[in-house]
Amino acid sequence: MHQPQELLRQFHEALDRDRKAGYVKPWLVSWAYQDRQRPRYRAELPQDFREYRGPQELANWFAWMQEHPLPDYYPDDLLDGWVRLSRSRDEAIFQAHGLAFPASTYDATIGRYNAQDFFLATGLYPVPERQQPRMVLDFGAGYGRQANLWPQLRPDSVFVSMDAIPKSYGLQHLYYTHAGVPLAEYVQHPQAFRIQPGQAGIYHLPTWRHDLLPEGQFDLILCVQVLPELGGRLVRELVALFHRILKPGGALLIRDHDRKWRPGFQFDLNRYLAGHGFTLEYRPHVVNMSDLMGIPRIWRKTDPAVPASMQIGRDELLRSWAKQLDAATGGIASRMLRR
Repeated sequence: MHQPQELLRQFHEALDRDRKAGYVKPWLVSWAYQDRQRPRYRAELPQDFREYRGPQELANWFAWMQEHPLPDYYPDDLLDGWVRLSRSRDEAIFQAHGLAFPASTYDATIGRYNAQDFFLATGLYPVPERQQPRMVLDFGAGYGRQANLWPQLRPDSVFVSMDAIPKSYGLQHLYYTHAGVPLAEYVQHPQAFRIQPGQAGIYHLPTWRHDLLPEGQFDLILCVQVLPELGGRLVRELVALFHRILKPGGALLIRDHDRKWRPGFQFDLNRYLAGHGFTLEYRPHVVNMSDLMGIPRIWRKTDPAVPASMQIGRDELLRSWAKQLDAATGGIASRMLRR
């Protein structure tokens, strides 16, 4: 039985306890944009992110996300199977909590969004086996929607979710209890909480306990419509954190409006990533909000083996110089060596 007030109490107890232990910093638990914009939200939409009142808030969040169909240039037959799978899971969650499911608008909005993100993370183009995503972090996970398709299509994956906002955290917990895989919940069992890289399931923890993320173990980090709304100090700290926990060659998938929408900070995130150990692998040349909602970018933590493989070794360099010298002398060098 999902008990929203009990979970909210556990969340705040963990926050108070961890603040006394020195884990919590004000800039680490803030949502810069929403803290400023809170009064502008309409009453029926998620407006007070500091409160979590139960399953009805999931329906409110869905209504917020379904006001307009998503632009999408991907062929229907590419994503439709995943849209149907996403719909089936969300219908079951709504039914379990006595909520009215938005059947007429779901496929073109949330269902499509879920399928797009899973495609971007797993099926966009082939990658080497060592880069296959088996251990995933969803940072700033909203109501938890990425855990719709991941546990269904990759049930052997380790899926970690982080957030610091009470409403989001509560909805994520609600959503993850329906994922069909084991759930480790930090605020309920803080002493026993451990992320096991080889043990599949969902691991849910607050952002301020990022110290519990194992270093150099993650294959993929998802940041969908989250980083531009955070403060500059937090984003810089996150870049360092992401670099620390990713494997060499691990991917950072960012999907947002890039330079068009940066209410939380003003520095160039793309340039910052390039200067702090990341290499841009993919960015489509598309029109934002016309071809696609948000511009996806895939950055990789630079794997030292990749640039090393492009460098010529000393022996190869000497052989190359010898060939050039032989060519310049009309073959005299090679004839002398044969003698």
